[in-house]
Amino acid sequence: MKKKIIIAVSVTCLLAFIGAAVLVAMINYSTLNFNKLIKLHQVEILRQHLLLDIRRVEADLYSQSTERPESSDAVKKHVLDMENTAKSCFGCHHAESVLRRFRELNRQVDQYGHAATRAMARQGSARGREEAQKQANIISESLADTLDTMIVLTTKRLNEQTERTFHDEQLTEMLLIIVVVAGLLLLVALGVVATRSLTKPITVLLDATRKLQGGELNYRIVGLRDEFAELAVAFNDMALSLKEHVRAIEESEARYRHLFESAADAIYLLDVEQPGRILQVNQAAATMHGYSVQELMTMNIQDLLTPDSALGLPVRIERILAGQWVRAEVNHRRKDGSTFPVEIGAGLFDAGTHKWILAIDRDISARKLAEEALQRAQQIRVSGELATGIAHEIKNPLAGIKLTIQMLLEEKCLSTDNRVVIHKMIAEIKRIEYLMKGLLKFAKPPQPQLAATDVNAVLETVTSLVLCDRECLREGPRAIRVVKDLAERLPEILADPMQLQQVFMNLLLNAVEAMPEGGVITLTTSFDRALDAVQIDISDTGPGINASAMNQLFTPFFTTKPKGTGLGLAITKRLVEAHGGGIRIENNRESGATVKISLPSMAEKRMTAS
Repeated sequence: MKKKIIIAVSVTCLLAFIGAAVLVAMINYSTLNFNKLIKLHQVEILRQHLLLDIRRVEADLYSQSTERPESSDAVKKHVLDMENTAKSCFGCHHAESVLRRFRELNRQVDQYGHAATRAMARQGSARGREEAQKQANIISESLADTLDTMIVLTTKRLNEQTERTFHDEQLTEMLLIIVVVAGLLLLVALGVVATRSLTKPITVLLDATRKLQGGELNYRIVGLRDEFAELAVAFNDMALSLKEHVRAIEESEARYRHLFESAADAIYLLDVEQPGRILQVNQAAATMHGYSVQELMTMNIQDLLTPDSALGLPVRIERILAGQWVRAEVNHRRKDGSTFPVEIGAGLFDAGTHKWILAIDRDISARKLAEEALQRAQQIRVSGELATGIAHEIKNPLAGIKLTIQMLLEEKCLSTDNRVVIHKMIAEIKRIEYLMKGLLKFAKPPQPQLAATDVNAVLETVTSLVLCDRECLREGPRAIRVVKDLAERLPEILADPMQLQQVFMNLLLNAVEAMPEGGVITLTTSFDRALDAVQIDISDTGPGINASAMNQLFTPFFTTKPKGTGLGLAITKRLVEAHGGGIRIENNRESGATVKISLPSMAEKRMTAS
């Protein structure tokens, strides 16, 4: 393209130079013709002027015969003017033939002048002056004829020259117009070609730029030549590079978006100008609080705080805007009104020209429960150690007291009332012994003696023992009925049969005690292949469990029975967990409660791994 531009500019300059040269030549030619025409006019005027001078001298000579003759000085002056005019003709001609004619004319003018001078002379005879005047008249007429002839010829030549000059001038004018119009047309043609050569590639580049701006990163420029082809290659490389950068940015954004959306913690972007207004939030925050993402983005972070926690929000925002990273534990409020503890970390997020508050919240309910559980476990451990020491210290004196009271019963002098009192004392001592055994079992449960165990068989054994108990043998409306739904070919598990018996015994006795007016106990077993565990459900039709007591059922020493120790379910839970299983209690929809136990079939491996 550069070569084409140089060639076009060179051709344009050459044509302009040629056109200028032609214009100058034509102007010079016209000027020369007009100069010739002017000279011809000057010659014609000069000859007419010479003829006038001759006629004036002739008139001066004629005036001498009148009453008012011209003075001799005036005549002399007129003769001198005539001679000077004749001599001036030599300045306009250079051809030898013309010069000869003018020499002859000049000679005749001189003769006429001498003749006129003699005719005006006062000396001499009148006859001599008359002859001089006749001679002067003869010369005058000859000069007049000669000049008339010359004037006629000059006028003819002048007319011809004038016509030819004006014809040439018209031709020159036409040529000038043609040259100017041709030059303009050539310039327009070159301009059109240059414009098309430049605008077409520029239009293609502009269209490609707009397509890139519109997101068509796969668009490529083809068909351009010269330097524009190099520019098209650079543009295509730029588009490819831009596509790669956009793809990298999109992948990076997708990664961060995935991290943002899949994060287990709640993440917020809060407004700085309207402090606390939620601009963006992830799904974890919505799930944590029971709202949708769209609902949260119409709220302020203060709306998620409990009133007590909201009091410290302005101070935390002020610290964040000062550049600090703030950490705190606050209480949040769900959509249903329930509250839960949250650990927050928040700071200023600067992204170039914009600033936001980045807040990350973590639900620490499980951690709080674990801490409470650990604290309870430590308390239980301390209580167990204390209970073990106390049990050992009480056991021997209590045995002595029991033996002494039993010896008192052998006394024959005791009245019936005293014997009743002593029997009550012995019963209370047995209750204390039972409590001491429960404390020892809870504090230091024995290690399970694992063996291949059939859960259905253990349930059958425990059910028969419970139903044989005198307190469980009821008839009529207060009778206890057992319904069994035991799975066939239930896999054996690795467990301690005696400890399983104790677990099932405690649960069955609780079910019987929950139905003093009679009811139904349902025993169900199944195998969960997904969990690779045996499921045992023990249901009753009693009144169920109070909601306030549901969370404390496995807490040591918590009981709802008038004479309960509060250790039965706590020991049951520890024995189940010692086998690698889990236990939970749920209220039934209609009435009663169900205890659900899960025992892994690979308990030994899991226990070993733990």
